[in-house]
Amino acid sequence: MKHSSSVQVWPFAVTRSVKTGFRIVAAPDFLVDEHRHSLLHDVTAGDPTEDAVYRREYREGGSESLFLLYRVVYLKAADVGQDGEYAMSGPRRTPLIEGVVCRTPGAPATQDLFAEVHRRCRADVRAFFEADTTSHPVSPCPSFDAPETGETLRVVTLDPYLTGPSPSEGSTVTAHPGRRPSRVRRIARAFLSAVLSALGLRTARQAADAGGSVPGAGGKNPVSPEQARGGGSGGRTGTGRPATGRPRRLARAAGAILLTVLVLMVIRKLK
Repeated sequence: MKHSSSVQVWPFAVTRSVKTGFRIVAAPDFLVDEHRHSLLHDVTAGDPTEDAVYRREYREGGSESLFLLYRVVYLKAADVGQDGEYAMSGPRRTPLIEGVVCRTPGAPATQDLFAEVHRRCRADVRAFFEADTTSHPVSPCPSFDAPETGETLRVVTLDPYLTGPSPSEGSTVTAHPGRRPSRVRRIARAFLSAVLSALGLRTARQAADAGGSVPGAGGKNPVSPEQARGGGSGGRTGTGRPATGRPRRLARAAGAILLTVLVLMVIRKLK
C-alpha cells in the first residue's frame, strides 16, 4: 500500500541488559543535542505485543509537540549474538521498545517503517547489550524519510503525555520533564490506604469490593448485612451491640485527614 506523502522521522530504541535497568540506547540526534532524550524513557508506555504499535503525542508547554510511533516487543537472541529465540536478562525475556519520533503527525505505521528502524538501531542495541553497563553512551540518530509503501499495522493511540507550566498558568501538568512517575507517591498511597483500613475507614471502591457488605446512607458508608436487613432499631445493630457512634466516626475521619496531610507533606519534601 502506498501512502500519500513521505514524513521525516527519527528512530529510537529503548531496552535493558542483564545488569542494567531500561536505558535509552539510540535517540533522535536533535533530542540528544538538546539533552531532552530522556523523554523517550517517560513517554513509551505499553505492553509487549506483536500485532500492534502505539502512537502518542508528547506535548510540552511553550514548545512544539512531538509525535511518537513505536512498538514494544521482545528482543530476539539473534540480534545480540545469542542462541535461542529471545535475548534473556537473567530468567526473563528482554523487552525492546523501538520506533520513531516526528515533528508532525501522520507517520505511516507500516511493517516497512519498523523494519527500517530495526535495521538502523540493531548495531547500537547489540553494543549496549554486550557492554551491559549504565555508562554506555546514547547513540544519536539522524532522520530519514518514512517508507511510502508497506503493510499497515494496527495502531493503539494513547493519551497525550503532557508537561509544562503550572496549572495557575492555564496548562495541565501530568508529569515533569524527564521524570518517571514517582515511586514515593505509589508507596505513600499504599501507606495511606493501609492507615485508613486500620482506622476502620474505606474508600467507595473498597466498600463496593468488600464481601458481605452493601452501601448504606446513599452509598456513603458500608453497613453489615444485618443492618441492611433492619436487624435492630434505635441505633443498634442486629447483633444487639450499640452501633458505632458519631463521635467515634468523626474522630476517625479527623485522624485520617491529619495522616493524609502528613503524607502529602512528605511527598512534597521528597520531590
